[in-house]
Amino acid sequence: MSKDWTLSIDFGTSNTAAAHTNPTRGGVEAVNLSHGRMTMPSSVYIEGSDAVSTGDAALNKAESANGGIFIPSPKRVIPGAIHVNGHEIPASTPVAAVLKTVVDRASREHNNERPTELVLTHPEAWSDNEIKVLLDAASQLGLNATTITTVSEPKAAAKYYSIYEPLKPGDKIAVFDFGGGTLDVAVIEAQHDASFNIVAARGNDNIGGRSFDALIRHWLNEQLEDDHPEVLSYLKSEATREEVHALEDSIRRAKELLSEESAASIAVPAPSQPIRLQITRSEFEEIVRPKLRSIIEVTRGALEDAGINSPEDLKALYLTGGSSRVPIVQEELKKLGPVSTLDDPKLVVAQGAISAACLLYTSPSPRDRQKS
Repeated sequence: MSKDWTLSIDFGTSNTAAAHTNPTRGGVEAVNLSHGRMTMPSSVYIEGSDAVSTGDAALNKAESANGGIFIPSPKRVIPGAIHVNGHEIPASTPVAAVLKTVVDRASREHNNERPTELVLTHPEAWSDNEIKVLLDAASQLGLNATTITTVSEPKAAAKYYSIYEPLKPGDKIAVFDFGGGTLDVAVIEAQHDASFNIVAARGNDNIGGRSFDALIRHWLNEQLEDDHPEVLSYLKSEATREEVHALEDSIRRAKELLSEESAASIAVPAPSQPIRLQITRSEFEEIVRPKLRSIIEVTRGALEDAGINSPEDLKALYLTGGSSRVPIVQEELKKLGPVSTLDDPKLVVAQGAISAACLLYTSPSPRDRQKS
């Protein structure tokens, strides 16, 4: 006898996360999506209508395969289309591929039974046309008329926060969502019925963890130009795609390590054997300072739009998204409000989405509580 269960998917610009109602332990838990990680890359590699790879497999294909098209961030394509071998493919196709991978992996933990409820998150600023792409993608999954609900990402995060830190009607929190590819800040007010109202929202689609990676790469090139010009020349003209990808991965891992350590090293491909360059946290903080100013401007603007004139007017400045872990980001945000984090910031939107969706079953809105 099958057992009803709910799956939520936070389809991100760089990475995708998911949560489900656990079949044995009860409650809401994150889904293991890729080799011990709770997230998977949102990347898609399309070779043909019946040959689509996602996540780590897509990244692997992009390094070695030819003749296909690599889409590192399908979310950025929405609501447009992709052109492959003279054919136009709607944005819902790569999105559906990512959603299907998540549904398949989550279903393994439920004896391969498909979810009876599916919750999809989206940016607060998305239009109905953009949300429709998510619903069109979900309709391709063959879930047998499963109920499909859409919830905005900041409302999902706010619901997760309120489970552990109860909010009174009128309390305001800001959700600072800083992921791999985008920054979104929303100010949310708790309502009497335990729902949330978006008071103000701002964002920047050109600032994210990858922006920091690009700044580190620029710094690295300057170091090589001064001390190892032959290595820089090799990177620009002779390095293979695999070597370039390995360098990008080493930069990302060094950046993440600097959230915990005072220094990290980057492995750089070279003509004979790789060399290692060290970067300190203070150097990293100086490198990213221009982007940091933009981040604070977006956040301050959202707070001002909401009438937040001092940190005391805000119950919490709640951090989500993997890039919000960067210490200098948190230090600067503390000047604007009481910073708060709960668990892994990469997962709170997916986990909060299930609880947020439950409210929509009794209080539907035109943009939410959608059925396939």
